Amino acid sequence: MEKISSGEEVGGAGGAYSYSALKRLDQIWSSICEPKADSKVPEVVTRIPEPLADSDLGAGSEIFDVIVCGGTLGIFVATALSSKGLRVGIIERNIIKGREQEWNISRKELMEIVEIGILSEAELEKIISSDFNPNRCGFEDKGEIWVENILNLGISPAKLVETMKERFIASGGEMFEGKNLSSIYVYDNCAVLKLSDGDSLSCRLVVDAMGNFSPIVRQIRSGRKPDGMCLVVGACARGFEKNTTSDIIFSSSAVNRAGNSGVQLFWEAFPAGSGPNDRTTYMFTYVDPKFGGPKLEELLEVFWNLMPAYQDVVLENLDIRRVIFGIFPTYRDSPLPAAFDRILQVGDASGIQSPVSFGGFGSLTRHLGRLSNGIYEAVEGGFLDARSLQLLNPYMPNLSASWLFQRAMSVRPHVNVSPTFINELLFANFQSMQKLGDSVLRPFLQDVIQFGPLVKTLGLVMLTRPQILPSIFKQVGLGAILDWSGHFLMLGYYTFLSTFIDPGTRSWIESLPPRDKYQWKRYLEAWRYGAGLDYRQEE
Repeated sequence: MEKISSGEEVGGAGGAYSYSALKRLDQIWSSICEPKADSKVPEVVTRIPEPLADSDLGAGSEIFDVIVCGGTLGIFVATALSSKGLRVGIIERNIIKGREQEWNISRKELMEIVEIGILSEAELEKIISSDFNPNRCGFEDKGEIWVENILNLGISPAKLVETMKERFIASGGEMFEGKNLSSIYVYDNCAVLKLSDGDSLSCRLVVDAMGNFSPIVRQIRSGRKPDGMCLVVGACARGFEKNTTSDIIFSSSAVNRAGNSGVQLFWEAFPAGSGPNDRTTYMFTYVDPKFGGPKLEELLEVFWNLMPAYQDVVLENLDIRRVIFGIFPTYRDSPLPAAFDRILQVGDASGIQSPVSFGGFGSLTRHLGRLSNGIYEAVEGGFLDARSLQLLNPYMPNLSASWLFQRAMSVRPHVNVSPTFINELLFANFQSMQKLGDSVLRPFLQDVIQFGPLVKTLGLVMLTRPQILPSIFKQVGLGAILDWSGHFLMLGYYTFLSTFIDPGTRSWIESLPPRDKYQWKRYLEAWRYGAGLDYRQEE
């Protein structure tokens, strides 16, 4: 890894490739698994219940409308807000720069950025590095399901982030790179951000885009252990002769051993834009931090052992370009509601990403229009108290319902189910969705859970594979199923509200006072997005 490591580390998941970075991440993962001592979580945010006097700001000090902390994904939110006329700044501890490793995404998700006006279609074409079809889902020789145009584009984060930076600066935005956030003091009339170099910045709203390990989120959650974790390792290599299709999710075996843990391993693979024979291969697994799990280094050893058979290659014939690794925590109580006045979490910091795919960029594109409009209205109207900001990260039953799927895909010690059960369950579900058609399968593959398709899928699985039901109860537990049932009912309720109540209330909402109008618009968005009805089938 040290031999092939090149380039500087950048922010965001997957932004580091060195062996020392792997060791650091393994230390973080080990600390998450350890029983928690009564150590006090550092307080980054302090609420001071009084206005900040103009004299305390300093002569000539500028108050930004919004300051975004974290630039890798925060640059998209910042650019969207700046393009609406707000005065926006970004703080980033490194240089705001996209990683070398490509993101894979569907064109319809990329078009979300075009539709809000911060990327043109011509610019979109320039950032696409590769285009591949068809795309496979398969589970341990039980059968394969092939689809088209799902996660079939490889895009260059470096080019995309650079384009966003140019657009952000052109719209009047200001960047503060190489700056570490030290603390935030929230006053009645503004927030003051103290930086580690002694500088300070003031704004009306702080947007926390510092990802899964944001220090503000750590304070809000009081250092609580995540409910689930996805561990990812992989590599980008040159020398693949078969390199025109992709794997969205593929399992080549039953439960394996990695270190001292039993794990169900899944694969994802797709062509890389750096050359016709270049391919990126990921191996990932879901684990419960309560029971611990393998180290990333141990997973990498399993990756090198299993990848040649999975991809039908000889390892010695490959030119390894990069080694990739990451850990992605998930919490059952997500998205994370705003806990402070004048501070809002977005992206991975908010927990808005799917607990199954952990697609931070993909989930951000889906919510970018909703968030940028809502944040703009909150800033313009002065609705910056915690209660008003909570409406921007509302309860979403489809996101909460999908948490059970991650639980079902995790190996749990001392649960007496077959080592092949997870693959059998997944194939039964995917086969049922395929029979029910694109209107059921395609939203699920793009992390959108909808009530109607979910009812159809569960019904067909129970009719065709009733013998699998006892093992489901053993695998996930009765308590988790009862909890999920509540979210399932709410998913149906939100679907009803968005379908039948929303259309009749819009004209009434327009007549309301500004604060009430802001609140009701957020309710309509919560119903729509929480029911997955923002998803539109491609033509």
